[in-house]
Amino acid sequence: MRFGRTLEKSVYGPWKDYYIDYKTLKRLLRESDASDRESSARQNDEVRKWTEADEGAFVEELVNVQLEKVNKFQVETYKQLRDRTSRCESKLEKLVTTAEEKDDNEEQGEALRHDIKAEEKQTILKTVLKELDNITEETNELEKFSRINFTGFLKAAKKHDRKRGSNYR
Repeated sequence: MRFGRTLEKSVYGPWKDYYIDYKTLKRLLRESDASDRESSARQNDEVRKWTEADEGAFVEELVNVQLEKVNKFQVETYKQLRDRTSRCESKLEKLVTTAEEKDDNEEQGEALRHDIKAEEKQTILKTVLKELDNITEETNELEKFSRINFTGFLKAAKKHDRKRGSNYR
């Protein structure tokens, strides 16, 4: 199976704009192939070579556009997931703090002022659990995102070296 198809099948819908644009990278590598075929049909002796400009355009797209796009999205998503996890943790800490206060107050014989009702605790716990499940799903998607993009960059570099690398050895 070709990697382009694998990439298309692996895309997580909400993040589709942030994946490596493998088609663009392949197109950049093929541009001179198409030009080679056209020029050889027109002039048998003149064949367009892979130039420094072609190399620069490919590297610019690979490193400065695609890699930057993927990295920026991954870093931002990681921070968002971390922040969401921290908010869940803070909600749970309030429940633990309330339980500890209750134990302290009962030992001292005082009435608890900030008692959270059992129903409210259950609601908070269910909400936090649902949010943590969503965070876990997105974390798994982020891992898949990282892997497929990493593979895409390796494949693009390998394809470049196979097709054009002999010019730079």
